[in-house]
Amino acid sequence: GPARCGSGSQTRELAEVSSSQDRVRVGSVVCTTLLVAIVIAWIIEPAVSILRIGTAAVVTLPLWAWTPALWRGSRKSFAAMTLCVVPYLVGALTELIANPGARVWASTALLVAFILFVLLIAFLRLTRTPAPT
Repeated sequence: GPARCGSGSQTRELAEVSSSQDRVRVGSVVCTTLLVAIVIAWIIEPAVSILRIGTAAVVTLPLWAWTPALWRGSRKSFAAMTLCVVPYLVGALTELIANPGARVWASTALLVAFILFVLLIAFLRLTRTPAPT
């Protein structure tokens, strides 16, 4: 009777939430990977060298180091990544304003970093546990 209807409704709601979580999680991993690729390309674009490749690896370390944990859906990793993305937002915004030659790279990085930040926050909101009453 009514209990079955309620449980079916709850099951459907849980499936929708899980599906949303999965989409946001995968989107976060894709945006992280894309931001890593943009930053690496931006750094090595003028001239490829061992120094530039090493610099790109170090500069993107906070992003790619968290990617496996993001893929697993670790809430702590999503929370940590919100902090890791901020320097990329600030750096891209600074370059966008101060360096006319870097506007294409900076605007692309800023857009992807902002989308990533929003997805990270969305995942944290979707996976939070309700406060006990």
